[in-house]
Amino acid sequence: MGQEIELKLSIQQAAIDAFTSHPVLSGVSNTEEQLENQYFDTADQQLTQAGVALRLRRTSNGWVQTLKTQGTNVGGLHQRNEWEMAVPAAQLDMSLFPEQVLPAALKKAQLEPMFTTHFNRQRWLVDYQSSQVEVVLDVGEVRSGEQTEEISEVELELKMGELPALLDLAHQLTEQIPMMPSDLSKAERGHRLRNHTETSDIPLPNIVAQQSMESAFCALLGYELERLQRQWALFWSSQQWRHMQALLVTLGNMRTELEWFEGLLPAGQQQQVMAWVDWLDEAIRPLVSWWPACFALSQDALDEPESLAVSLQQAKAMKALIGVEALARNPQLGHTLISLTRWLHLRAWREDQTEVHRMASEEAVSDGLDRSLSDAWQAFRPDQFAGSTSHALEQFPAVHRLLMLCQYFSSLYGDQLEHYRDQLEALEENLSRLSAMDIVSRLRDWLNDLPMEQQASVYSWTRSKTILLRDLKQLAGRLSEQRINAQES
Repeated sequence: MGQEIELKLSIQQAAIDAFTSHPVLSGVSNTEEQLENQYFDTADQQLTQAGVALRLRRTSNGWVQTLKTQGTNVGGLHQRNEWEMAVPAAQLDMSLFPEQVLPAALKKAQLEPMFTTHFNRQRWLVDYQSSQVEVVLDVGEVRSGEQTEEISEVELELKMGELPALLDLAHQLTEQIPMMPSDLSKAERGHRLRNHTETSDIPLPNIVAQQSMESAFCALLGYELERLQRQWALFWSSQQWRHMQALLVTLGNMRTELEWFEGLLPAGQQQQVMAWVDWLDEAIRPLVSWWPACFALSQDALDEPESLAVSLQQAKAMKALIGVEALARNPQLGHTLISLTRWLHLRAWREDQTEVHRMASEEAVSDGLDRSLSDAWQAFRPDQFAGSTSHALEQFPAVHRLLMLCQYFSSLYGDQLEHYRDQLEALEENLSRLSAMDIVSRLRDWLNDLPMEQQASVYSWTRSKTILLRDLKQLAGRLSEQRINAQES
């Protein structure tokens, strides 16, 4: 058994030549081979549910069977246990694997082929910062029946040395080559293809009361980084713009977490990571936050238009799509995400910490987050919902921050927060609708210049989002009453 420490990056086909000619790889001899892999599981997918991947690989030297456990993944950096051994023929020998890493009820006879992968692999062994990193480029496809999905990815695996060398190498490669950190393994791609599933669900880290503030911060920021990567990948596989919109929500969550844990972060370190988050937000927001592109949030921009009004909206959506494609070709996107991953894994904030920062890092999370919860309630102003639309919308960040606390720390606070959750979710959903209507109202002059048919289409959409300020006031009032009653009891 060995522990695999690997960073996975997706790469566009158009960038492959630039990658293979990068100075880091120049002068380093490489090997090339064609690999075929068959993945196995039971009909009810016991291995997948246990976070285990089992494959049989055909190489130029014969057959190899491999078993990988789920391990951890933060910002595209995978750390997991791996058992790999040669076998004499195209047949699994399960007796070679330790029983404790397999589901207890698993029988060899239950295993059956699930899907295959076929790809060309180029491999370089790079000496870097007194460490040795295997750099791999895989280009090919995953196959499940008649369905296929492209494989175009780079893997950096630490063979000898220290983790900083692996992360620094990725940081250098992404400076000029558009590559995105990825948490999608070939096994997961195959299962998605076979099961016809597209999911962005990632389990929340379980935060416990006596955990340190620093370990909770690392777990939560790593969770958000994984969500960013998953949402980006799902957009390109599904062309559903809701995944692009979800990127903005996740970036907002990261800002909130940086505020929750600011006590352990020196000012310069916090400013640096905020600058990375701001760059990502500023790159993505113009593509999805203005109303004409809202059409693309729910429909495919490439569909045949049904009317002139739809055609107009579609043109705006296509402009947004062109912008996203340009962003995908911009190396700074992946480089910024790798910078965040590197900063998190190396815990770079420790370099500038004072004794006060270190004490805040070691504080129990239950004590540290009590202050964040108190601040979040103070920022919530139910009286603002009795005013204008703009006043109500100003409460959007406060509502979302409270909802995040309910969602992320329900195991920590239990019923104390859980009974607020439904009210906060309803309030946030209605504020989202109000925000969409407010954007339309701000575009009134532009709308008045459109033909009547196109104006009718816009206003029909607006009426479908109807929400009254009275309803928001009632929701906020009930939430405030619950809070007061809870404090008195």
